[in-house]
Amino acid sequence: MFATVRCPTILFDAMLTRVLLALAVTMLAALAQIPQRTLRPADDAAPTTAAVAEPAYQVSIGAFVAAKAGVNTAVATGRKTDVNFNPLPDLGISIFAPFQAGGRIGIGLDLGYATYSYVNMPERNVTDDNAIVERYSYVNVFPHLNLAGVVLGVNLGLSPKGRAETRSGRQVSVVTSGKTELSGDELGSLVELRLGGNFPVWENPVGHLNLYVMAGWVVSGLYSDYRTYTYSRDNYVTPSADNNPRPASLAVGLAYYFRVPQPK
Repeated sequence: MFATVRCPTILFDAMLTRVLLALAVTMLAALAQIPQRTLRPADDAAPTTAAVAEPAYQVSIGAFVAAKAGVNTAVATGRKTDVNFNPLPDLGISIFAPFQAGGRIGIGLDLGYATYSYVNMPERNVTDDNAIVERYSYVNVFPHLNLAGVVLGVNLGLSPKGRAETRSGRQVSVVTSGKTELSGDELGSLVELRLGGNFPVWENPVGHLNLYVMAGWVVSGLYSDYRTYTYSRDNYVTPSADNNPRPASLAVGLAYYFRVPQPK
């Protein structure tokens, strides 16, 4: 009896073992069909985006031309001033060096020839024959900061000449010596505060065209000795250093810059 009972059990165990072995072999065969993948270190992975090239460092060098108008901010008692528009524009060359490649903040230097003018006339009974247009020419050096187009700095100038004429076109003298053509001896060194803008309006790889706007105020006084200026006298009697002409001006124009070095 016992043999009869144990035989089916042995057969069942053998059958179960075979089934399990068959399942294991089937699973191993299935695993063998799965493609093998190897893991790479993170630094060996292929880049997903193209590398961005660093911009080359370039200096901008160009020229500017600007129309300008001015008025005197230091007027003697008994006189008054008016705006005058210069017939000839301001001219010069300009350099901009950014603090870093591709940047719009940096330092600049302008070298130019500029005219400062205004109308000087009596408080009453103004005519074309007593309204005097004074013009003073200067060679200027203007170091400045350029903050993404906003320009500020101090302009320094030396004057080769100055002259005055009435609105009717008659040459007159505005100095006590009676001279109608002034030289640098009568005129002092110019110190002018400037604030303005130099904004690109059109660009290409070679260069850029800028809108040039500059406001200035002369703080030094135009004459080296204010007493030689006839109209420094309040009510035509007492000269005063406060009446040494200090023009304020506004210039508007265009500047074109070449990039150096040129792109390849």
